[in-house]
This record gives sequence, structure tokens and C-alpha cells, in this order.
Amino acid sequence: MTRTGIFKGRVQIPYAYGRFGWTRGGGKTWHGGIDLVGLDDPTICMPYYTAADGTQKAVRGTVTRARKVDRSTGDPTWEWGWYVCVQLDAAQTPDVVNYLYFCHCERLLVQVGQRVESGDALAIMGNSGNAALNDPPYKHCHLEARATATGTGLDPTAYSGTDNAVGTYGSAEDTPAEKVPVDELDTIQLVTVGPLTAGEAARVAALAGLLRLGADRYSMLQVDAAHFAAAMTVSNGDAVRVVQLAEKEGWDKRKLYHSRFVG
Repeated sequence: MTRTGIFKGRVQIPYAYGRFGWTRGGGKTWHGGIDLVGLDDPTICMPYYTAADGTQKAVRGTVTRARKVDRSTGDPTWEWGWYVCVQLDAAQTPDVVNYLYFCHCERLLVQVGQRVESGDALAIMGNSGNAALNDPPYKHCHLEARATATGTGLDPTAYSGTDNAVGTYGSAEDTPAEKVPVDELDTIQLVTVGPLTAGEAARVAALAGLLRLGADRYSMLQVDAAHFAAAMTVSNGDAVRVVQLAEKEGWDKRKLYHSRFVG
């Protein structure tokens, strides 16, 4: 399998970096990292640095945190559950990132003080802590990049090996998976689902990721403080997958699912 960022094989992004988290705080909680799901291998590995021209470079660092903090301590990192922090060696990359955090792990594979480099196994992805979109629970890694240990999250995509957009990246084979442009779809349907609860919206987001729907084909809108609506432009075949989810959840009977042909 090919490697995409922190996982071998395909990687799904159900929740991107740089947006307010609609699953908490009435849409006022900032999501400072990027959520990554390893579809072919659950092992979280030390990533490579990907430059703007697409070239990759191995990076090294030291594990400074490998733990789980109890909520009662008041330490905000309790929300990350089991997590690993790697402090990167100085002057390896042109950006200001010095710390990488790998959060919501099920199990850790490294210890504090351990030296690691690109490709080394760090942990197994999970949904520990206050994992976003955890209704229903699904395993993933919240990857966060920071300039300082206590600073705010920065764009982590140079280390995630992906774009900063909902979708599926990489491939279980030797050739990379690619998004299909809208103008290349044989039959196009506009599908809307909603209003949905946060948990229901999470299930739609997960499916959109599996279908590799980028920002040009999928969006999630907040209807009110507790409800959301999804809109997506999909092929006839992908529309079947959405219908199947709607039937399973009973959204069709509640008249929350609508579609029409647009091309």
C-alpha cells in the first residue's frame, strides 16, 4: 500500500482544518487540527513533510508527550484522550511548525523521550477523549500542528499528505486515487438531506468522505443551533449510496431526503 501522510493506504477526511466545529459549542468551537481516518491501516505513523511542489522529505523528532490526561485536572488536553506529541528537530522544514500532535488514539506505541522519524509507528487510531463527531463513535486521528506547545493549531496539511478538504486520498494500490470532476460525471443529481441532528450530520459527512466528495461537490450548512443540512452533487451511482443511508436512518420516511437530476 502507498502511504498518505500518517497512514498507509487510503485516508479519509470527514472534518477539515480551519473551521468552527459544528458538533460543539453551537458552532463556536474552533477545530484547530484535521481529522484523518486510516481506511486500510489503523497505525498512525510519523509523517513526511510535503513541500508545495509535492516533494517529500523525511523529518525527525522526539516524543515529549505520550499520555492520557484526566478531565478533573483541568488540563485542556484531556479532550484528546490518548495522544502523542512529537517535537520536531530544528531547521528541518521552512515552516514554523515545531510540534505535531496525534490525538484520540486507542493505544500508544511510543514512550516519552523516544526518537522517531518519518515512517515510525506512533499509535493506533481510536476515539478516546472528547472525539469530534462521536455520535456514532468512529476511529480517527486528530492531527494538529503548532509552532509552540501551548500555541494555536496551524495548517497541518504539509504533514497530513492530503488537501484540506473533505474527501478520500491515496490508494490501497500503487496508483493514487483521484477525485472525479463534476463535469466528468455521467449523470448528475443534486441531493439534499436535512434538517439533521449533529450525530446524523456526522454520518452524512462520513459517507461524503468515502465517496471522495470535495468542497465543490459537498457542503454542510448549519440550520440552527442544533440542526444541519447537507447538499451534494453526485453521480447516479453515488446517489444510490446516499439513498441507502437515508433508508437505513429513516430519513426518507421523515421526508428529510430530496434529490433531482441536474445534468
